[in-house]
Amino acid sequence: MKITGVRVREVSIPRIYETHVADRRTDALFEPDHSRYQIIELQTDAGITGVGEISDIAKRMDAPAASDTSDLLGEALIGADVDRWRPHYDRVAELMPPDCHPELRGLTLFGVEIACLDLTGQRYGVPVYELLGGRCRGRVQVCWVAYLRGDISKTDELGLLETEVRGKLSEGFTAFKFKVGVDHQRDIERVKLFRELTGRDVYLRVDASGVWEEDEAVEKMADLAAAGIDACESPILAVNRSVANDNPRQIDANSNAVARALAGVRRRVRDRVGGGVDIIEHVADLDDCFCAALVAHKAVDVINVIPSQGGGLLRARRLVHAAQTAGVAALLGSTIELGPGTAAFVHLAVAARNITVSSDLVGPGLLVGDICEQPLRFLAGHLQPPEGDGLGRRLSEARMEEWAI
Repeated sequence: MKITGVRVREVSIPRIYETHVADRRTDALFEPDHSRYQIIELQTDAGITGVGEISDIAKRMDAPAASDTSDLLGEALIGADVDRWRPHYDRVAELMPPDCHPELRGLTLFGVEIACLDLTGQRYGVPVYELLGGRCRGRVQVCWVAYLRGDISKTDELGLLETEVRGKLSEGFTAFKFKVGVDHQRDIERVKLFRELTGRDVYLRVDASGVWEEDEAVEKMADLAAAGIDACESPILAVNRSVANDNPRQIDANSNAVARALAGVRRRVRDRVGGGVDIIEHVADLDDCFCAALVAHKAVDVINVIPSQGGGLLRARRLVHAAQTAGVAALLGSTIELGPGTAAFVHLAVAARNITVSSDLVGPGLLVGDICEQPLRFLAGHLQPPEGDGLGRRLSEARMEEWAI
């Protein structure tokens, strides 16, 4: 079976509210109220189509038009034997412009890889999780992410947060993540409110997006631990998320020093609060050496792997397994994926034993719509892999037209 055509279309889908995350460069990094995607379809001489997505494309990435993406992918993929797709994936990487935004590069390669895996699974009549080693669990727990709100009063924000948390609790979610880092006192109040609503049985981690200096991180994590958090993600400025997305080489070049700094913060927080606050850090948008440094210096309790940022499921699986050898747990993060991307994440999550911490696969709830015939639905705060071969997702032409750019 050979690839005979490539089609790329672009869609934009609203989020349920404007989302914000902390950024050291500004008071808050504004996130658009829409998410933009390029949807890849690989057509074959057997009449089978593989679907992929380039997830949540930000303006700062300066992405090419969908037609230009289609031309590039066509040059690398048309004529490829589906049974030997990997060299053609590598060819896509070679053809991408050297000045391509580093995160966009990973997102594009992810889209190509999952489309190829979708074709392979359909060709052999198996779901993608079988191609990744086989299913070891039935479903993946999802951690609902509550973002910072925009220019509203503290009272209004707390009221909106209470409504959001109560709603998700009623749907069966037992794990949550709060974005923090703009207003520390407000962050403490949000955590205290959460604990008033949930008690101590519901898991809560916070995500500072890498905006705190080391001493500041120790103090603020101690405060948040007293308020009731279980874990903190990306606490220190040395692994600032904006830098990791836009200029990962800056962090990669100093991976050992960064890991030592994070390890020092982890030790100090444990001494300060007597343990109980897990440290989590992203690894997929950085080189493998960064993950290795975190493990070697005992800098983290959990790694966060976002397959779409790291170029695909196969590299993500490698990072997850590398952490497993050192006894470090893993979770899957998210750039807010649509149906094809989220389905790919779920296939990996049910096939990797080390993904034992609730994952941030909130796309099906944070976006107001999807592009697949059967959108993924949360079931008691979990996602199950779709039924069917390959990814198990087929595009809905009506929905593609509805959200088309």
